[in-house]
Amino acid sequence: MRKIILSLSTALLASTPAWAINCQVETNCTTLGYTSSKDEGNCLKCPFGNQWACLKTDTSCPEDSSGSNCNVGDILYSDMTCNANVIASKTPIGVVFDKERRLATALIHGTRKWSLDFFDVPGITNKTTQQAAIADMEGKTNTEKIVAYCNSNGYDCPAFNFVSNHVTEGTHKGDWYLPSLGELKLMYSELGAINLAFNALGALPIPARDTWSSTAYSKYSAWIADFEIGYLEETKWKNLHLENLVYAIPILAF
Repeated sequence: MRKIILSLSTALLASTPAWAINCQVETNCTTLGYTSSKDEGNCLKCPFGNQWACLKTDTSCPEDSSGSNCNVGDILYSDMTCNANVIASKTPIGVVFDKERRLATALIHGTRKWSLDFFDVPGITNKTTQQAAIADMEGKTNTEKIVAYCNSNGYDCPAFNFVSNHVTEGTHKGDWYLPSLGELKLMYSELGAINLAFNALGALPIPARDTWSSTAYSKYSAWIADFEIGYLEETKWKNLHLENLVYAIPILAF
């Protein structure tokens, strides 16, 4: 059952977010990376129609030795190289979702509360419009500042602890972070390719659910992205049972 989220801002209720409109259009299978007309094997079906996203099987493509030529949907390995195929001799740590910015999502995710306390973080500007929130690409900086503030003030910030404590072979504590809303938008646009790689690795797919960003709206709320229909919403404080349905996904700038 879809839950109803009560916004703290009447301005947000008064108009439809620009990205909300775009994301309703982007339920188009081709746009989301489902480009095959049939299941050719090792494929995922588009949830919006009869198209498929199929894992590349051409092993003639040389492995990238630097990570600089990684493509969306490629598997990121612990030596910071990437490949479209599963390489048994290497340790996968993520999946690339932005080639230019070199961003990858972790192979794990979990439901966590954003925080158990109300606070504004010095040095972080609250984003009170959709345009400003989507323009935020500073997830790494946001996470570092929020983690430091929570630790120094004795606040419990479960989502940030979850992502910043995530460690894999080849990475250290603090390397992974909670994406900004702009980075979540990039991730949403590539969900088909991401989940295809997750499927090949035997990892649980990123769910089509509400997902936390590190972009603050106010001392009481933060922006989330609804990966089911692409809506942007702001809320941090909800019924605790509902909060447990909001996902935190670590990402890495490699």
